[in-house]
Amino acid sequence: MSIQQIKKSQLQTTTWAGGTTTQLAIYPATAEYKSFNFDFRISYATVEVPESTFTFMPGVTRHLMILKGSLEINHIDRYQKTLEKFDLDIFNGEWPTKAKGRVSDFNLMTRGTTSGSLESLILPAGISKALSINEKHSHTGLYLLSGRLTVKLKTEDLKMEAGDFILFNKITSQICMLTANTTCEIIVSTILLAE
Repeated sequence: MSIQQIKKSQLQTTTWAGGTTTQLAIYPATAEYKSFNFDFRISYATVEVPESTFTFMPGVTRHLMILKGSLEINHIDRYQKTLEKFDLDIFNGEWPTKAKGRVSDFNLMTRGTTSGSLESLILPAGISKALSINEKHSHTGLYLLSGRLTVKLKTEDLKMEAGDFILFNKITSQICMLTANTTCEIIVSTILLAE
């Protein structure tokens, strides 16, 4: 088991044609996003242009959640819909896709037999919630979009500020307690690597 806590100040942001992207985690650690040789990648991005075309990503399943703004997403010849804050779309990275809207979004990308999911949690100030970390999931990620959060584990308490990220790696099943010091918006990523 390992726990990787990454502060907002440690994250690196790069630019793409339509905005910025910030990588939170990639597995294996030696993988490179542009080479598409990862099992999974977790990131968030901004779209700063009114219309954008999604990058062609062979063999990648994309989980896209809106963090801010509204996005009209069009998977050409398949379907289109409007995504608002915390709405989620899961689609094939090979699909020709265009979008309209300036947004911030959260991304989980998986390849091959790796699967995953995203969930948003809102905790009012002073409220605690038990989060079950299942050993069947190879990795569980917590991204704190806003607020201040305490993550209580069996052996330690982890403090999170807005923009921080924690990745639990191959952890033994346990319950951790999330306590909101202020109202918190949290994105939970769960990943299952095929054996």
